[in-house]
Amino acid sequence: MNKLSIAKSLTVAGIALFSALSFAHGVTVPEGSKSLQFFKNPKSQPIASMNEPGVNAYFQDIVGSSSPAAPIWCGLFKIEKGQSLVYNYDYDDAKVILEGHIYFSDGKQKVKGEPGDVLFFPKGSTITFSSDTSGTAFACGQRKQF
Repeated sequence: MNKLSIAKSLTVAGIALFSALSFAHGVTVPEGSKSLQFFKNPKSQPIASMNEPGVNAYFQDIVGSSSPAAPIWCGLFKIEKGQSLVYNYDYDDAKVILEGHIYFSDGKQKVKGEPGDVLFFPKGSTITFSSDTSGTAFACGQRKQF
């Protein structure tokens, strides 16, 4: 292998490593860390299915703390037109609508969340999510990583 081949191989390996790190999902920040964590345009990354039969719902953790006393994990939630998702919260959670719209119902009220809207779901609540098109939200909850 000549020097040019080695240089090309190292360049390809470096680009692959940079891409993997740039689009990492589920990054745990070490307890006690004082370093800023930056994730460029996470909406462009794939969001995993929630594997609910018949429901077009997706969730992907992006970053979270390693604190055992007060864990917090944040990620992206997406729901598309189709059957509603019913979710029982065993932790406090908040969502900020990023794009599209999502309908939320707690059985007493139904609201349409649109870009910029913030919703809070207290521990113990049961929320129904739906959309007649699709919607994406940033979610942050006091929970462990999914």
